[in-house]
Amino acid sequence: MKTLGSQIREARLRRHLSQSALARQVGCKQSALSMYEGGRAAALSAETVGKLCAALGLLPPTEAELAEEAARPQGTRVYCPNPDCPSNLPVRVGESVVLVPHGHLAQEGEVHCAWCGEVLERACPECGAPLNAGAHCVRCGAAYLAGAPEHFDAERAAASERVLAWSR
Repeated sequence: MKTLGSQIREARLRRHLSQSALARQVGCKQSALSMYEGGRAAALSAETVGKLCAALGLLPPTEAELAEEAARPQGTRVYCPNPDCPSNLPVRVGESVVLVPHGHLAQEGEVHCAWCGEVLERACPECGAPLNAGAHCVRCGAAYLAGAPEHFDAERAAASERVLAWSR
């Protein structure tokens, strides 16, 4: 079953509207609309969802449908396992370097890294535990990314920071 967010996205695209244009039309932020379309039901109020449905010619959801939507899992944390991907930030920790993955909640249907095309990881590669924020699994302690450079490369770190800042 499609989420209400994905139905809103499809209706918006059929009308050739950008997220920004639709958000201005109903009085919400583009970023909140993006999060809602991506499966984060708490990103928009019931009133705003009703305005979106009206603007797109969709039937407004019932209170039960809104409650069901809010109870759904909000996405799965994912990261790119490619140590050379610019989404993975090299960080100096004492004398060593650790790669910190740019973990984020996956949008519906998101399978590949937007930067390098690698298939995204959805669990710890060592023990299969759900991903947490950070560079290491809280269950087994394994680093999410192998192959960290031996020496800190300030240029690569700056490039990764620019890529991540652009994506926010």
